[in-house]
Amino acid sequence: MVVLAVFAAVGVAVLDDYGVSPDEPESRALAVVAARYVLGDDVLIGDGDGPRTNLGGWPSHARYFGVSFEAPLLLAERLLGLTDSRAVHLLRHLLMHLFFLTGGFFCWLLARRMFADRRLALFALLLYLLHPRLYGHSFFNPADVPFLATFLIALWLVERAFRRDTAAAFALCGAGVGVLVDLRVMGLALFAAVPGLRALDLLQARDGGGRRRALVTGAAFVLAAAGTRYAVAPWLWSDPFAVVDAFETLARHPTHLG
Repeated sequence: MVVLAVFAAVGVAVLDDYGVSPDEPESRALAVVAARYVLGDDVLIGDGDGPRTNLGGWPSHARYFGVSFEAPLLLAERLLGLTDSRAVHLLRHLLMHLFFLTGGFFCWLLARRMFADRRLALFALLLYLLHPRLYGHSFFNPADVPFLATFLIALWLVERAFRRDTAAAFALCGAGVGVLVDLRVMGLALFAAVPGLRALDLLQARDGGGRRRALVTGAAFVLAAAGTRYAVAPWLWSDPFAVVDAFETLARHPTHLG
């Protein structure tokens, strides 16, 4: 879209105007530790009988902050061979902003589907793009704005899954929701909504084929969401049931990693 291309060009032009937020070094450090663990270094934030910690006394709940957004940023940084901190953060800010714009595109898709009117869809997109706080944070906020953009993508996948009503569509939708839950525990709201709606479809189905389709697609969603959630959270690999502690801990939302 022309609007998004214009905003991308503007974003590149103003990239230098934004500094580093307090959360960025900590979020990136979590991704570094997760990457080391994936590559075989037995070091991961944990406590008790879980993986060891080497992050200077960070609390054990720090491992529950997902790295599924930070990991691609770290990968891009390493692939480009960046070592200068300024270059690293400029790249991070550029990729964060482009992901924010990607969220805007899915916002436009959702609004167009909802209102069946391109003008209203464009209006919704502009409300998203021109929000002063969201726009500024899209360069340096590695948590809240990516969660918002991912939520829009996951919501579009949910709408697509119910429109197509196939196991593949619901599996893809589940994968998106799994990533969403990794970013923020609030993503569980969307995780719960899809099986709930499938259950309603099951109750309203008038024949065996409809009931079977509701069961199969619902199961595809749950398995894909749970599998993705497990795959993108290295701290779950040695203790899958730690997801219960993660929910109970993050439901009280610890305000800081240190």
